[in-house]
Amino acid sequence: METALKLSLVLVVAMVAPSSSPPRPPPNAAESQNGVYARVVDVGAGLCCIVRIPGDHYLVYDAGNYESAGKQEAIEALEELIPDGQDIDLLVLSHSDADHLGAVPEICDRYAVRRVLRGGGPRTTATWQAADAAIVSEREEGCDDMNLMHQTVLPGSTLRIGETFVTMVCGFHEPPGNWSLQNESERQNAGSIVVRLEYAGRSVLFCSGTVGRHIGDPNNALIAAERFMVEMKPAVRIDSDAIIAPHHSADNGSAAAFIQAVSPHFVILSAGNKHGHPRQATADRYLASGIDLWNMFRTDLGNDESGKGEWTHGREPGPSDPIGDDDVEIKILANGSMACRYRQVH
Repeated sequence: METALKLSLVLVVAMVAPSSSPPRPPPNAAESQNGVYARVVDVGAGLCCIVRIPGDHYLVYDAGNYESAGKQEAIEALEELIPDGQDIDLLVLSHSDADHLGAVPEICDRYAVRRVLRGGGPRTTATWQAADAAIVSEREEGCDDMNLMHQTVLPGSTLRIGETFVTMVCGFHEPPGNWSLQNESERQNAGSIVVRLEYAGRSVLFCSGTVGRHIGDPNNALIAAERFMVEMKPAVRIDSDAIIAPHHSADNGSAAAFIQAVSPHFVILSAGNKHGHPRQATADRYLASGIDLWNMFRTDLGNDESGKGEWTHGREPGPSDPIGDDDVEIKILANGSMACRYRQVH
């Protein structure tokens, strides 16, 4: 078993004292270039998060949809936020589904990727094969390829990037056999890599495709990865000020007990127009936990005809909402103040 030390990671215990106060929007936070800036890119039915860290450090968590429009949005956001030729300190590819891998070849072509943390695979999709080939080529240039198929990265392993700490919370190449997963989709998603970023006493939990219930389960259900994280929380913290909701806000993620354990102030529901996400049942569990409605953000705000059962707030009947107009941004300043809002294009 590879150790966290061998993987250039360092285990940090109780890095920052927990804050019990809700995040305070800082004066002029929207215009500030100081502190940590994270953007959840509207790539349609997929996920791409780009994080800019003080000191010219960068983290990319998932790489957007494989379809041309979603992939292009991810590439344009990368070009805006990360200068060409800049090092990317960490590229996390949560699992091997193609809607999380779209822009990997472009990322590896434009930037020097220092570390990749990835799970899942191999897959037969052209998107996975192109992403894998790009990472193998990057590895030849000195990239540390931390592939859960070959290496073990233990929960709690933490990488310091500039003034932030990025902790591996959960992630498996193959999810444990006792997780009672019902189908291949659940199996592929349940092992997703979940990481927690902390800066200035504030934190963001990136959950990608992870699951914690079966679709239609009662609200008190808690299974699979979310149960694992709740049971591990005395050793590996999951409480966070903001959460990128699991599995595109599908009903098989965001179990009530998991939401309670994370206790977020801000919820970002990465969705799209394909699968009826975010689900009304999922949004209701966040609202029932005490989340303020106006602290919940969806990346498919506006016109959407994707189906029955979708969350009605922020949705209007009509032609499908275009990709790329509902990015969500999170800002944390060095004094611990924090803001979350829809990106305003200037």
